[in-house]
Amino acid sequence: METADKSFHKGVNDLMAELLTKAKLTFMIVVGGVLQGLGMSLFLFPHDIPTGGAAGIAVLLHYLFQIPHGFSVWAVNVSMLFTALKWLEMRTFTGTLASITVTSVSVLIFDAIFPDITSNLWLDLASGAVLLGLGIGLLYKYKISNGGFGALALMISIYRGGNPGTILLIMNCIIFMVTASIIAWGIVIQALICQVISTRVIDFIYNIRLTSLPYLTPMYRHKK
Repeated sequence: METADKSFHKGVNDLMAELLTKAKLTFMIVVGGVLQGLGMSLFLFPHDIPTGGAAGIAVLLHYLFQIPHGFSVWAVNVSMLFTALKWLEMRTFTGTLASITVTSVSVLIFDAIFPDITSNLWLDLASGAVLLGLGIGLLYKYKISNGGFGALALMISIYRGGNPGTILLIMNCIIFMVTASIIAWGIVIQALICQVISTRVIDFIYNIRLTSLPYLTPMYRHKK
């Protein structure tokens, strides 16, 4: 009887621990996505400043065809994510898909609530980059990617070789250059400054000691 009680209590404790872990994950995905969406919608997109590869394409599509940023960010990121699905474990894929969706919905909501609000370019650039870094840093802290381009870079590095970070930087720079050539060349400098500020914030958040979540360890399939 005592053994059965201990097994029952252990099972309950394990279940509660798993639910708490998943609740923390969900909370971090929502907070990280909302912070990214806020930085993009209120401070960066009004000045056509791209934050990465998908955002660069979204800025370009909005400029040319007036397609809402949120839809473009989601569509581009998800399409890139699906190209790397073969190399990702399902829990990594679903976590990244959730973060993309929260970010995109946040952009749509903030665009609707605060349409065409612009002020000082450089102040907006700094504010947007800090918010972006906070959001991405929280996601990285809990081993969740913030977009599909990172997954695509990983796929290329596995299939072709090379450092995924370098591949991602090259892809982003190409998109920045194409976007700037159509809209304004100053965008390149602004995008690079945004990258510098946001990555510093990401590193700061990533190195803060927080309770670890073993469930969130990213998993990648080995190349066959």
